[in-house]
Amino acid sequence: MQIRYRRKEERLRDFELEVEYPASPARVCQMLTDPQFLEFRWRQISQVKCEVQVEQAGSETFVSRAKVDLAELKTPATYARLLPDQLEIEVVENWLSSPCPDRIAHGDFEVRFGKVPVQVKAKSLLEASPQGAEKTLRKISGTLQVNMPLIGGKVERELLSHLQIFSGGEEAAARLWLANNAG
Repeated sequence: MQIRYRRKEERLRDFELEVEYPASPARVCQMLTDPQFLEFRWRQISQVKCEVQVEQAGSETFVSRAKVDLAELKTPATYARLLPDQLEIEVVENWLSSPCPDRIAHGDFEVRFGKVPVQVKAKSLLEASPQGAEKTLRKISGTLQVNMPLIGGKVERELLSHLQIFSGGEEAAARLWLANNAG
């Protein structure tokens, strides 16, 4: 994971992340554009109680909205007072088929948090893994922006420290989904 500042006043942080899926690129594309999987992966986040709604907003565009009950999470006291009891998270994912032979699909996604000045924008690239035909890599690169005076940098570092947890959770949800939903 690479992290760097771009502009002091806006406090943007760049990040890179890689997720590996245990299936062929075609199967992974199918999974990542299946509204049932998009809902399923939210429900796999341990220690999180949430309501999830997924809707298709175009041929390959999906909007996931989750209301997360933060009372169940062990949020550091520094940040707990800044968060609502129920956090609304909206994830917009847009996938495009790729004409390049080494790329299967590419797209972008945006994560917005209701009542919290945090935003994530990123690009995703799906490609065949060099480790075999039954593995697919998703390379994610993006920016995290926290607009909170004085503590924005600390909040960014805290959120960025959880990216590996996100990656591991996505991989675990995909393994379970793929094992139970033969393609």
